[in-house]
Amino acid sequence: MVSINWKDFFTKLMPILPTLLIYWASYHLSLEKNAQEKKRDEFDRLNAENTRLSEDLDRYRRMVEAKELEISKLQKEIADIRKYNPGAPMTGALFDDNKEDKK
Repeated sequence: MVSINWKDFFTKLMPILPTLLIYWASYHLSLEKNAQEKKRDEFDRLNAENTRLSEDLDRYRRMVEAKELEISKLQKEIADIRKYNPGAPMTGALFDDNKEDKK
């Protein structure tokens, strides 16, 4: 039967133990650093997407505002034309419902 001399075993293990501890610590630090970088990359991606969407929303709001202004101007122009044309309908409709039904 083989007997293990524990004194020799620990004597040979002690020089390797700091190396193993350093390897273990650096491995866990690397995992933590990768997780932080992944979170940072996700944050940067979401921030860039949010900025792009905000710019798109502002552009669409300006377009809607411009179209509403254009509609308002055209409504005023239609109202002015109706003042001077006595045969024009005074309602908001651009065509007569009765004529459409006859077609």
